[in-house]
Amino acid sequence: MSKRDSSKLRIGTRAIRGTVNVDFRNVRSHIPPLFQTVNFDYADTEEGLDIFSGEQEGYIYSRYGNPTTDLFAHVVADLEEAEAGVASASGMAAISNTMLTLVKPGDRIISSNTIYGGTSKLFKEYLSKFGVETDFVDITNLDAVKNAVSDKSKILFTEVLGNPNLAVADLRSLSEIAHEHGLHFIVDSTFTPPPIIQPLKFGADLVIHSATKYIGGHGDIIGGVTVGRAEMIEKIVENVKMYGGAMSPFNAWLALRGIKTLAVRVERHCENALTIANFLREHPKVENVFYPGIKNHRGYEIAQKQLHGFGGMLSFEVKGGLEAGMKVMDSVQVCNFTVSLGEIDTLIMHPASTSHKSLTPEERQAIGVSDGLIRLSVGLEDIDDLIGDLHGALEKV
Repeated sequence: MSKRDSSKLRIGTRAIRGTVNVDFRNVRSHIPPLFQTVNFDYADTEEGLDIFSGEQEGYIYSRYGNPTTDLFAHVVADLEEAEAGVASASGMAAISNTMLTLVKPGDRIISSNTIYGGTSKLFKEYLSKFGVETDFVDITNLDAVKNAVSDKSKILFTEVLGNPNLAVADLRSLSEIAHEHGLHFIVDSTFTPPPIIQPLKFGADLVIHSATKYIGGHGDIIGGVTVGRAEMIEKIVENVKMYGGAMSPFNAWLALRGIKTLAVRVERHCENALTIANFLREHPKVENVFYPGIKNHRGYEIAQKQLHGFGGMLSFEVKGGLEAGMKVMDSVQVCNFTVSLGEIDTLIMHPASTSHKSLTPEERQAIGVSDGLIRLSVGLEDIDDLIGDLHGALEKV
């Protein structure tokens, strides 16, 4: 692959131009080809020996590396202004591969307590089997973060915007705490892809994305990616090879297609979400709105300093609790009742009756999931249609 200097281009341009005229074996295809192959041929034993020994660049087996998946990781790394990247089979694979590379039995992780449920479960139930324990803290309370540090702490982990109440992590301050104590600072930026933020500029060592979400953007791929310093990425690559969590070439190819429209999609996601947040704030049947772009959100000031746009995710509490929340879900017609996020469609879910149904009301309240809470992944539809749909559903409560 040819390497081009794109540092002077803005993110939106780099997202579109990142795959243009990439040289695959002297074939300068305008759209990158899909290398849907398991293995690769060699001209003779000498070439094979040189590639296997690392003396010559080349591919061996797609679990070890593939031109399409490598290009995808390279493009995301370029958007994040990172030295290197590695693609994984899913967002969870990216997190698992990263953590298993950096921790050993006896180590501890300090993590935000408002993170994706799958990540939380990985930390609580799976890494603990290997002797790695996690201290969960309110990531917005810097004193709590400092107090959690011990001589066994190795990683400080957070999402830029927490789930479900969109708590805003102060990345600059957190990076200072992490590096003062020799910790790796890892940021999951799935909710906030470039150009919203580039966490490496705020001191993160590694940035993780579930490419399933905004990067892919169309709800048709599963994938993940970790980017950062080359020496750290090289170690994660070895784990991907051995644990087998490699991204499929086809999913990587679809993700590359999605990236071309990332900047314009994100702009519309942010614009629609802010408009809806302001609409919901004024609605008499809405108790609270959680969105970092409105002034009464507790992370508003930090979001103003860190973010270029406030993202497409928001949550709101309907007055009337569980029954009211379920009534809204049963009444929407434009919004899609489904899980996941970051797609071109607007996705809506009611955690108390779906993803968090197994918890007691007290347990849900402790993690910010009230009975009337609804999470919205705002899509690209016409804003008047979205507001009309939500207004109509709320009127039935």
